[in-house]
Amino acid sequence: MMSPRYPRRPVSLSSPVLAASLALGLALGCGTRAVAAENGLQRYSPGVGGSDMTAPLVPGWYVQMPLVAYHANKLKGNDGQQATAPTPTQTTVTPLGTVPAQPQLRTKVGIDADTYALLPRLTYLSTTRLLGANVGFTVMLPVINRQARFTGTPDYTGSTVPSLAQPLFTAGIRQRLASQNGNEANIGDLEVSTLMHWEIGDSQSVTFAPTLVLPTGDYDAKRRVNAGYGRYYTFRPSVQYAYIGDGWDVGARGVLSFNTRNTGTGYYSGNMFNLDWQLMKFVSDDVRVGVQGYFVRQLSGDTQDLSKFSATDQQILAKEIVNGNKASVNAIGPAIAWLKNGGEMLLEGKFLREFNARNRTEGQAFWLTVSKPL
Repeated sequence: MMSPRYPRRPVSLSSPVLAASLALGLALGCGTRAVAAENGLQRYSPGVGGSDMTAPLVPGWYVQMPLVAYHANKLKGNDGQQATAPTPTQTTVTPLGTVPAQPQLRTKVGIDADTYALLPRLTYLSTTRLLGANVGFTVMLPVINRQARFTGTPDYTGSTVPSLAQPLFTAGIRQRLASQNGNEANIGDLEVSTLMHWEIGDSQSVTFAPTLVLPTGDYDAKRRVNAGYGRYYTFRPSVQYAYIGDGWDVGARGVLSFNTRNTGTGYYSGNMFNLDWQLMKFVSDDVRVGVQGYFVRQLSGDTQDLSKFSATDQQILAKEIVNGNKASVNAIGPAIAWLKNGGEMLLEGKFLREFNARNRTEGQAFWLTVSKPL
């Protein structure tokens, strides 16, 4: 906002005109940005690994169709409590002049977010061997619908905003947060990977998959909610271990994500580590029940470089980066799987609830997955 070019006169903070103008100015500077990883998102879908990790895998073609419905109504900050957003350092209000900063005034940010995604994957494992492993490839192109609605509750403790002006402040801030609401449905980012699969005896296996994620998804840098994650690439190697016992099966998949900088926003999301795990027991020849879960840890912090953007775009794209902020979350829940005739088809359902989230959303997800050899 440009400064006034005419003399400024002293004004009272109790002035209704100033209060209304200042409410708008503060609202324009308030956003849900105190999260790690850009917009609190990452390209790997935590929880996608389940009973498929311990399903039989022999050379041939496979198709997998995971469907996930994720809902979150909590946005956590670095302390594990409800995330907050700051006010600007100062606000210029035409024609009243520059309003002092309100450093103590922060807004508790609420969220109501839903993600519905179909993650169709095609995999081929050949009879060709390299270093004792069968080699192959896998490709996945998601179809995603993301919805997000934001609310805010300012905490006026320690601020100089008079009580009569606070409703106008609150209305302006909530209006600004509501402007970030979105509902977008489109294709997501394409994943391609080679595979190396080792069978270790009759009961263990290891799979290595170095994955490259391409920015093919629908994305607008100035839009808060997108089907794609951004204009950047992700290199994502993973190692999966499976133990198939007489009763209990154990599977785990460790995933590292290394991102390039998003050219649309100048934002770099730090490196991430994901671990999906499952512990399942056969209760009949074809049915397994058990528990599954995951944990997410961001290994390095985020940065943003806006030097290549115009001053106007810098104001729009700027994020609140807090040194040391890293995203993390855990999840656990029940699962049931039906393995037809020892491997003709796998059908699995599970419900995973997140806890101990930091710098990201906290919610729950329902997964339904069909895996079938062709």
